[in-house]
Amino acid sequence: MKTRKEKTEMPENIPVITQEMMEKTAIEIAKRRYDRKQSPVKGVKDINCPSCGNSTMSYADDLTFDVTLTGERIVIPNLTGLKCSKCGEVAFDAHSTKLIENYTADKPTGGYELNVSTVGGGKLGMYFPRDVLRVMKISKNDKAILTPLSKRKMVIELLNSTA
Repeated sequence: MKTRKEKTEMPENIPVITQEMMEKTAIEIAKRRYDRKQSPVKGVKDINCPSCGNSTMSYADDLTFDVTLTGERIVIPNLTGLKCSKCGEVAFDAHSTKLIENYTADKPTGGYELNVSTVGGGKLGMYFPRDVLRVMKISKNDKAILTPLSKRKMVIELLNSTA
């Protein structure tokens, strides 16, 4: 039986972040920002967007790359490049593209391929692979919400799954 003293003691393996460590980190971040090369597209304004055709693409230094590869989510913030203010299309500059490639080069793309088919009445449907149905325990009468993220990306969330 544990005493009260034993229950309130901090485990030894939890790291403690000191003020000195925070200051060193802040200095390191400042050095990296200072050493960061200027983007060759800095100052570019109002060029034609390849997606929507409007001349609303301009330089941005707060871009984020977000991808999920084989179940691992990779998020890289503070990238530079061009962004369309009309449709949101993003084009990373050479330095940002190199950073993205460094983090994603050896990662295989994941996911399952599925077919989009005609169901009738002008509607389309998707057939999920059996592995997905089995692992996620999806059954015939489950409901889901489909959320479009972009023209080529969507998220499907199960509402009342039997899992």
